[in-house]
Amino acid sequence: MFFFLLILVTTGLVGVAAFFSVVGIASMFAYNYVPALVMGVTLESGKIAVAVYLYRYWRLIPPVFKSILVMFLVVLMFITSVGVFGYLSQGYQKTSEEYKIMSLELQNLEDEHTAKKARAQELNRQIEQLPTEFVGGKIRLAREFGDELAELRDRTNLVGLRVQELRVKRLAYESHIGPIAYFARMVEIPQDTVVFYAILLLVFVADPLAVTLTIAVNMALIRFWDRRAGSRHVAAEPQSGVFAAVLERARTAALKSYGLTFDREENGSWKGGATRKKKKTTSKTTTRRH
Repeated sequence: MFFFLLILVTTGLVGVAAFFSVVGIASMFAYNYVPALVMGVTLESGKIAVAVYLYRYWRLIPPVFKSILVMFLVVLMFITSVGVFGYLSQGYQKTSEEYKIMSLELQNLEDEHTAKKARAQELNRQIEQLPTEFVGGKIRLAREFGDELAELRDRTNLVGLRVQELRVKRLAYESHIGPIAYFARMVEIPQDTVVFYAILLLVFVADPLAVTLTIAVNMALIRFWDRRAGSRHVAAEPQSGVFAAVLERARTAALKSYGLTFDREENGSWKGGATRKKKKTTSKTTTRRH
């Protein structure tokens, strides 16, 4: 059960990390999005292939080739991590830029709303400051300022509605980045810096953990196959028939062409090194006797 759970978790983590990395790399080259996307997929696949190959054939790989593969693996992990960082930072930057633009628009509208209200109050005050006996003067000022007051009133109403709409929208944005903003205020660090280090932690965990779990799954698979092969091992039975005879002759001819002679053991395996060494020793002894 744990074995299948490990495979499921590893597949999910590798898939998510690969998606973030590939889309992030492609987003960095927006003018060539599709080619960059294909390149990201191949790099991600190559990283997993190199990691699995190094684990399975570590003892068989020459030291120089091993060093080259390790270097390529580290570079590929760095590239894919940059893609993950680009994807996550792009999402934050998009939200942050929209929030800043909306806040700037809201501030401008609030200033305009305040200025319009102040102008309307000033005009009304000028009309009201006239003595009560100057009824004609009040009427004349009211007519002069009437169009401007009507325009100010209409504009103030429109701006007020837009201000209320933007305030509600800003609250929705603040609900998304609220925890980050709250943490930034608590530690007295700029919000962008907090987000940068948070994304950096995610990058350092996601991609290396995906590679590590991939190697762990290979370890579990090899152990599972070994146990299954051991439990179902059946002694090889001697083959018979024309095909078996032809196969045996072909095997013998191939072995002779390489100068090797193998003797079949009782359990069906082949041993060649000891027999060859024994024959060499016998031939040397015979030569010395002659």
